[in-house]
Amino acid sequence: MRILILRHGEPDYERDCLTGQGIAQAKRLAERLSAEPIRECFTSPMGRARETCAATLERFPGMTAQVCDWLHEFDLTWENPDSGRQESVWDTAPDSWTRIPELYEQDGWYRLPAMQEAGMEPRIMGVGAGMDAILARYGLVREGRHYRVETPCSDTIALFCHFGAMCAVTAHLLHISPMILWQGSNADFTAVTELVTDDRYGEAANFRINAWNDTHHLETKEHNRLGK
Repeated sequence: MRILILRHGEPDYERDCLTGQGIAQAKRLAERLSAEPIRECFTSPMGRARETCAATLERFPGMTAQVCDWLHEFDLTWENPDSGRQESVWDTAPDSWTRIPELYEQDGWYRLPAMQEAGMEPRIMGVGAGMDAILARYGLVREGRHYRVETPCSDTIALFCHFGAMCAVTAHLLHISPMILWQGSNADFTAVTELVTDDRYGEAANFRINAWNDTHHLETKEHNRLGK
């Protein structure tokens, strides 16, 4: 199975919509995705993600997108126990969060008292449950830290969301703490992340990252001509 996770285009955060540049980026992304065998689309309920998704849906007549609340941006904040500051969970100083070993643990990070107070556990559990429900429909049933292949699947689905949600979904599929991805990766506007199942083992499968922060669809013809 193949999962494409798409970040929204450049946003007007106050209005929760795309800017003119964001609309142009979404159209370039849609042009790129038009060649993909996408079977289903899923989107965050937020305006900037839905507008980005809508540009792609224009390339797939008759297709609609399922709105998933669990793909909402991770806009929770927590009181960092090291610094005492109220911070975004995905934007914390490295000399602070790296001192907290639990934040590296797949199941330990959201059980920290500060994360519990921020309401992190139900949010991250919602991501896992939502993603696994989709995968089960495609014949991949979660068993501990891998997936049981009930039906071999080569389908492609697309998720339109945000950097925070993208990292949370990817961390769930890789069975790691999303703090590692939130703090150690980047995704530009309309970036494409691609994960595929490693199907070499018959009835057991795990996901691998094929691409991360891929924005080659935004490169200009002149940029390509110069080989940059």
